[in-house]
This record gives sequence, C-alpha cells and structure tokens, in this order.
Amino acid sequence: MQLENFERLEEKIMQLVELIDRLRQENQEISSSYRRLADQVHYVEKGKENLNLEAEKLRDELARRERDFAEKKGEIKRRLEKLLEKLVPLEA
Repeated sequence: MQLENFERLEEKIMQLVELIDRLRQENQEISSSYRRLADQVHYVEKGKENLNLEAEKLRDELARRERDFAEKKGEIKRRLEKLLEKLVPLEA
C-alpha cells in the first residue's frame, strides 16, 4: 500500500514539474510577445509624432501660401483698378 501511495505521489510530482516547465515556457513566450508589441507601439507612436509634426509644417506652409496668394490677388486688383482708371478718360 505504501509503495502505491509513493508511486502516485511521484506521478503527481512529475505532472507538476511538467506543468511548471510548460508554464515557464509560456511565460517566456508571453514576455517575448509583450516586448515585441511594446516595441511596435513605441514605433507607431514615434511615427504618429513625426506625422503630426509634418502635418503642422504643411498647415503652416498652406497658411503662408494662402497669405501670399491673398497679397498677390490684392496687388493685381489694385493694378487693374489703376489701369481701368486710366482707360475711363479715354472712353469720353
């Protein structure tokens, strides 16, 4: 009877050792996956920051070009008005 109990205990211990080994391996795999995902998140966040900076630069450039366009449009309008003023006396 004692030998049977000892054998069952030995079997249970072996099962626990196998379970612990499997859990350690799974833990290692999960840790590796976590590190890879953390690296990917960092990479994506860095890319997002770069895109936000680029978008800000593009918005600034667009605003500058819109101001330049408005100035040029105003200048063309003033010059056309001056030319029209010179043409009005010629019509009479």
